[in-house]
Amino acid sequence: PVLLGHSFGGRVGILYSSRNPVEKLILVDAAGIKPKRTFRYYWKIYTFKTLKRLMYLIFGHDEAERRLDKRRAKAGSSDYAGASPMMRRILSKVVNEDLSDRLPMIKAPTLLIWGENDTATPISDARKMEKHIPGAGLVSFAGCGHYSFLDNPGQFAAVLRSFLTAK
Repeated sequence: PVLLGHSFGGRVGILYSSRNPVEKLILVDAAGIKPKRTFRYYWKIYTFKTLKRLMYLIFGHDEAERRLDKRRAKAGSSDYAGASPMMRRILSKVVNEDLSDRLPMIKAPTLLIWGENDTATPISDARKMEKHIPGAGLVSFAGCGHYSFLDNPGQFAAVLRSFLTAK
């Protein structure tokens, strides 16, 4: 198969193609590199966890969850806020899983397409992937974000067509 994965789909593409033969792999603004975390990030996370425990003690489970859901809606992604508690745990584990060790196992010709202004999966992730996937090539689009294929559909289609028709 030829695989194309955007964002979380990139994780799927990395995992699949590191274990199975594929003809070509295209990773578009793909996830898979564990984000670098700042002190501010850890402060936010551990403050929330402490607040959560206190709220369970003070308000009980149901009221605490209602209040915490309001806070999640403001602070977290919409996927995270709308997920069940079990799915939140799964999302958290998946997002924090670093697939860097899988990159050298990819044997397929690989094209990385990225928006230079992507804040969800920064261009530094793409450069790391390009460095560690044998023979990978990176095309970046100036002025584009996490949905580079929507921000610049004409150039995206041209790059994709060129890669897919190349022998």
